[in-house]
Amino acid sequence: MLYFKHTEESGMHQKVGAPTLAAACGIALFMLPFAANAQVIQNYFPALGSGAGELSTEPTQVRAAGAYQPQGFQSGPVIVNLDGSEGGGYDSNVDMLPAAHSSAVINTQGHLSVVSRFPHNDQAHGDISVSDTRYPSRSVQNRTTWTANVGGTHYFGRDELGFSYTHLSLVQMPSEAGALILSSPVPYTVEDGRISYLVHTHGRASFQPFVEAQRYAFGRPAMVNNAGAYTNQTYRNRVVINEGVTSRYELMAETHLLVVAQGTEIRYDTPASGYPSRNSNGFSILGGYDAGWKGPIKFRALLGYQMRRYASTLYGKITSPVAEAQLSWSPTRLTSAVLSVRHGIEDSAFEGVVGFTNTAATLVVTHALQRNVLLTFNAQVSKASYPATPAALKGTPVYQVASDQNTYGFGLSGQIFLNRHLSVTANYSYLSQSVYQSAMFPVHMAQLSVHFAL
Repeated sequence: MLYFKHTEESGMHQKVGAPTLAAACGIALFMLPFAANAQVIQNYFPALGSGAGELSTEPTQVRAAGAYQPQGFQSGPVIVNLDGSEGGGYDSNVDMLPAAHSSAVINTQGHLSVVSRFPHNDQAHGDISVSDTRYPSRSVQNRTTWTANVGGTHYFGRDELGFSYTHLSLVQMPSEAGALILSSPVPYTVEDGRISYLVHTHGRASFQPFVEAQRYAFGRPAMVNNAGAYTNQTYRNRVVINEGVTSRYELMAETHLLVVAQGTEIRYDTPASGYPSRNSNGFSILGGYDAGWKGPIKFRALLGYQMRRYASTLYGKITSPVAEAQLSWSPTRLTSAVLSVRHGIEDSAFEGVVGFTNTAATLVVTHALQRNVLLTFNAQVSKASYPATPAALKGTPVYQVASDQNTYGFGLSGQIFLNRHLSVTANYSYLSQSVYQSAMFPVHMAQLSVHFAL
């Protein structure tokens, strides 16, 4: 993907860089240990208050290793990058449940991106990624996922129009926040379209209205713990609309005060049989600071209030602080660290609990040991807090007590670039996590992969 960070299922959500990020790094999203928890969809959309259609930023370490960067194919303003990988390893708990099933892992990935740059900083891009994972000892967990994205930006003088469309075809595991506790993955798709328009005034202020629409559709898991239970996931299908405006005030070059106001409407296709509507309206208001200094430190933080009111009085409303922050530090051209923290309301898969609050923090440290050797360390911690099911449902099969779901983990990765087109990556990750009302259980993952790039 051309975007690698931020947003959630409930609709929360830097700047133009090289289009070769995935090919140059060779560390795919699916190999990161913290992709196993929180809500994986968060990794595919831009930060809250950002514009649509922009490209992601190239890491400092990749620029330092320019002699080993894949160059892709270029014809005029069009740059095409093609890469893929083949890897194998071991997973101690492929089900992500307390009753562990271990298996060898075979993973195949492919990625294609096209970027075209035009005069006046206009650009358009397209991107598609495919990942196929096989577990020889646990075939029910086999999966093929893919994502695609198109987008671009166009300038009208100083003003900027941004647009993007994203398709995600993924699976949800029980270790993800708000997920059902099933022994096989739940397939689902997301269609996401968004548009924004950045308007500059004659002074230091600028305004960026935006509209985002997401469509969720859930499929049937291949196998469940209790035959006949939860095989029909259509009650989770929904449309999420976000509309709002981001206001910026420039304090100095690349440094702004931010205010983000956003409304959210969620409409479910079909309510779960016998249960009230899960439809809701909500809003969030946040203020913050974006310091995109040209030095070694970059900082962006937003803090505010979020509310969601449900159509059914049975569910009432949920209120919570909402926050999103990212601190980047690059003490040298060879080392960088990125700390990301977020908190807010998200959607649950449980019939009796329609919303919950989730807090997550990740740290990623990368270091170019040599021009062709890249080391990465990452760590994560997250906590999902589920409220109790409304008292009116007490005594029914879907009643749940209040509970927390926790995850702690870290990962290590080393990548050796043999030349511009070939690299080898070894990684290991450890997770200590829980599912709803379970004790903590460990997960160990190790993998060795070969990465090819055009």
